[in-house]
Amino acid sequence: MRGTAGLSLWFTPNAYRTAHGMPAARTYRIALLVNLARNAPPIHRSSTPPDIWAELDSDKNVESYAQALRQAGHEVLVREGDAYLASWLDEVRPDICFNTCEGFGGDSREAQVPALLEMIGARYTGPTPLAAAITQDKPTTKRILRSYGMPTPHFQVFHTPDDPLRHTLRFPLFVKPAHEGTGIGVHNESVVHNERQLRDRVAWTIAAYQQPALVETYIAGRDITCGLVGNGHDVHFFPIAEVDFSGYPPELLPIYGSVQKVELDHLYRNKCPAPLGGALTRKIRRLTHQTFLVTGCRDFARVDFRLDEQNRPFILEINALPGIAPRSDLTLMAEAEGWTHGDLVRAVLNAGLKRYGM
Repeated sequence: MRGTAGLSLWFTPNAYRTAHGMPAARTYRIALLVNLARNAPPIHRSSTPPDIWAELDSDKNVESYAQALRQAGHEVLVREGDAYLASWLDEVRPDICFNTCEGFGGDSREAQVPALLEMIGARYTGPTPLAAAITQDKPTTKRILRSYGMPTPHFQVFHTPDDPLRHTLRFPLFVKPAHEGTGIGVHNESVVHNERQLRDRVAWTIAAYQQPALVETYIAGRDITCGLVGNGHDVHFFPIAEVDFSGYPPELLPIYGSVQKVELDHLYRNKCPAPLGGALTRKIRRLTHQTFLVTGCRDFARVDFRLDEQNRPFILEINALPGIAPRSDLTLMAEAEGWTHGDLVRAVLNAGLKRYGM
């Protein structure tokens, strides 16, 4: 299978359980669908930003997902989520797909694999094509939140650097790509204090990422994230985390961009549970759950917030397909209440299985 060299693909479920003194249990054939950074297609442009593939997985991460599923006795088959996926699935006929595919291109790339799975009638974990497309498009997510009266910073989408600035926006402002995650395109220069800086950063963002720029009011406050697993009103909230920026070099602003998330991951610190108090914790969880529901997410998600000086929460975005690698935010939040990485992966699978009545 192309794109999965070096990974152990086949596993006999009850043989594992017997070897480890575990009772036989109902197990499934699971297709673990991934997008590996080493399989990313070439980009034919004169220059590309270094974080362009920051969302894609490594072999080490993929093996950690597979091992977590094997530990529950499941048969695991790993496959790159590419254009040849449908014929492979027709051949192996898994019971369910565990989808982690971020996609390689397009403004709705996270929706591509779910759309294919829907088309061929395959069961899978994670967001539907609609939810994946909505949540990858940050402006669309924010429009939905605004329609429900939920708090999110004022914003404007810039398709060119010369678009007139709306009178409702006041400096400082924050500029980022409209369709990215993992802090891609977020750096010190994302915070702009005047129109010249705004125009320059919008021009850079559009050129670098080949997509519109989202400009929103900059909330200079605490960086909070809240995650859950489950569906509907049957969900489990993990302890809320606050990013502790004190471990990063002082020249970096307190914003959680790709440099902090990827290049300086070893310096990451958090406060988990975040010191919020009972009332604010309940409010953030309520807003997280509402965002999860109104955007149509399934099985798991993570919502990012900024708290202003009055500790008022503003929703920045929802991650409908949040990272669940051993060092991902959601994993660290789960570990803060005693879960293992394997527990989290299996909880996501179990949420999908329960949703399908399996």
